[in-house]
Formats: sequence, C-alpha cells, structure tokens
Amino acid sequence: MSSAGLEAYLAVLYTDDAKRHAFLQAPHAQALLHGLSPQEADAMAEIDRIGLQMAAASFQHKRDAHGAHAKPRQGWWRRLLGRWHY
Repeated sequence: MSSAGLEAYLAVLYTDDAKRHAFLQAPHAQALLHGLSPQEADAMAEIDRIGLQMAAASFQHKRDAHGAHAKPRQGWWRRLLGRWHY
C-alpha cells in the first residue's frame, strides 16, 4: 500500500512537530482528517511510533546540519559560465 496521499502525509509527520504530536494523540482520526482512506488510516494507526519520532529527529538533524553549512546551489551551467571570462 503506497499512495501519493499517504506518502505526503508521512512527509508532513516527519517535518511538522505539531501535526506529529496531534497524530500521536489520535492517529486514526488525524489520518482521516488528512484525507487518507479508512484502510490507510488503519495502517497509520499501527505505525511504529518510536520509529516515527526517531526518523523525524534524524531528518531535523540533517536539515539543521545542511542549513548551517549549505552554500547556495548553482546549476552546472552557471558554474561552467562562471569559469569563462569574456
């Protein structure tokens, strides 16, 4: 079972503390509120809650680490043109 809606909701749960907290309080109801089917909501109610929180913490750590050291990304063509002098 993998739908775009389910995957999008998982992404929200990984990145939004408030929505993750609400989900952990009432997983089935929150999944239905976010447009998942009853079958998907049943599956979400059985999710590994500790694993969900660990994954969210890991993703947050990665975002924090990349945000502090990230350079503005340039397309390969801009880097190439930047090497040419007219």
